[in-house]
Amino acid sequence: MGREGIIAKDSPGERVLLLGNEAVARGAIEAGVQVAASYAGTPASEILATIASVADRFGIHAEWSTNEMVAFETAAGAAIAGLRAMASMKHVGVNWCMDPLMAVNQSGVIGGLVVITADDPGAYSSQNEQDNRRYSKMTELLMLEPSDAAEAKETVIKAFAISERLELPVLVRLVNRICHSRADITLGPFKWGRRKGEFKRDRRWVMIASSSPERHRWLHQQQGEIQNIAEQSALNRLEGKGSELGVIAAGITYTYVKDALRCLGLTEKVSVLKIGTYPLPRNVVLQLLDRVNTILVFEEVEPVVEEQVKEIAFDGGKTCTIKGKLTGDVQRERDLNVDAVADSIAHVMRVKYRALTPAKEAAVEESLKITPPRRLLMCPGCPHTPTFFVINQAGRKAAKGKIIYSGDIGCYSLGFYTFEPPRQDTQFCMGASIGVGCGLAHSGVEDIVVATIGDSTFIHAGIPPLINAVYNNASMVVVIFDNETTAMTGFQHHPGTGVTATGNETRKLNIEDIVKACGVEYVKVIDPYNIKESIKTVTEAMRYPYISVIISRRLCMLEWLRKARKEGIKIEPYQVDPEKCTGCKLCINEFGCSAITFNKKGNVAVIDNVLCNGCGVCIQVCPVKAIHKGSAQVGC
Repeated sequence: MGREGIIAKDSPGERVLLLGNEAVARGAIEAGVQVAASYAGTPASEILATIASVADRFGIHAEWSTNEMVAFETAAGAAIAGLRAMASMKHVGVNWCMDPLMAVNQSGVIGGLVVITADDPGAYSSQNEQDNRRYSKMTELLMLEPSDAAEAKETVIKAFAISERLELPVLVRLVNRICHSRADITLGPFKWGRRKGEFKRDRRWVMIASSSPERHRWLHQQQGEIQNIAEQSALNRLEGKGSELGVIAAGITYTYVKDALRCLGLTEKVSVLKIGTYPLPRNVVLQLLDRVNTILVFEEVEPVVEEQVKEIAFDGGKTCTIKGKLTGDVQRERDLNVDAVADSIAHVMRVKYRALTPAKEAAVEESLKITPPRRLLMCPGCPHTPTFFVINQAGRKAAKGKIIYSGDIGCYSLGFYTFEPPRQDTQFCMGASIGVGCGLAHSGVEDIVVATIGDSTFIHAGIPPLINAVYNNASMVVVIFDNETTAMTGFQHHPGTGVTATGNETRKLNIEDIVKACGVEYVKVIDPYNIKESIKTVTEAMRYPYISVIISRRLCMLEWLRKARKEGIKIEPYQVDPEKCTGCKLCINEFGCSAITFNKKGNVAVIDNVLCNGCGVCIQVCPVKAIHKGSAQVGC
């Protein structure tokens, strides 16, 4: 049975193995979600993808929205009409939602509205470790935080019910280790009843100056009910009767704490308060404060709970010592794990702890010595590799190599790691390549400013800054890397692919038409596999006195390989003739294909036939024509 079959299985009580994000999706389906919207972003992408895979069976409208703000607004519109709706996104995506969220929290909703924020402690796939629990206080909304994937499924179901009870959006915070871990999940029954949307005119849907204070007062009145829910929630519970130390564990850190206490043999000596709601359950916290003299707080990422516990202790006249991230007893950056938690507890309890024996530590050291260093690289045959090569070669002709790469977030971010010097000089957030590039262009720098941005990212956040660059006469080059998918987050569709989240054909957005509509007069489309013509076009664009836009269009190599495999297309890898190769390393240092390595002993380049995907660009790059086709293999 495929994954779709498991997600759609109507078998209450059956236990199945699901990815955390799949469990969240199953919870939303069981709760009767009718509208689900998202913009693809790791670690949240699989939530909407899973719902979309079974959307037709359950009558769910599932969509990849153009960005997270639109996703939230779509879900909010459905909830205003009385449907259960959900918007899911990665943590930085919530930043985009704050404008409408700070209005909907006052207008309220009719149907249940759940907002999933998938945070990324450790910044494994993000530009920061932003802790979105802060948004709970700012928006004055209830936030729920499960400790594992199984609890995440049940939390989503409860979130919809609570949202309808409060007539407010409910936030659910996940972290990457919940999103991307697998767990034993118990299936529940589906809520089969389908509601029909009904819009009832009400002044509260029009958030203007005259209505906002009144609705803000209503939001404040809801705070008492929100606090009651927190006090009674099963996500919060006090365990154990130990009096030597009280540990407060928020979200996934609860699982680390339980394992750490077992490792240390301190389970009977420590009381543990599991936290899963924001605001905190004040009465339960006070119970722990009455039991112990020292509190140690674990949470991902910021000291949100630690700060609130200190506030509760002060208001309650408690004199406990409260330790955590603020006191330096718990690491402040990166995600926690069992060893880090055990180390902190051992230090506070003054017991010895070593994660590894001396023998194992020596084995780790030895393995690090013999393991070759590996940098992040683009896939062999990735069209972004020749695009960067083209830009650099054109820059040498048009500006003696003086280029500032104003970068963006996507596969092309790997230009920072793949090339030396890097092909990424700035990177902040989605769409910032063009906005920051505009500022650089107006700063008086002599270098040519090249803003690099992907097709999905351009649609998400690149259009307003492009209009700004045109309007304010910025002299710069914008290169849109169009590989016809949202590759870095899992090959999701977007308006430029002509396919919806549920796989249906729709109108395909033509990016060059959008660019021209923004007022750009110099717009050219290149095939990055055609090196000579592409260099000529990009050189011309760099010499153009106003803003110019190059669209480098070629299907993502991994997507092409899938097609090749289905169609039985033979791939012909390439080889280097050692007799002709002069060891100039142009194919490695300048071109940077990850299938090409260098044999120092023979002073020649070598192409790995297993890695080579047969794009053939290297033949055009090699100055001495030392590369030729090898034997054919079926796409894999």
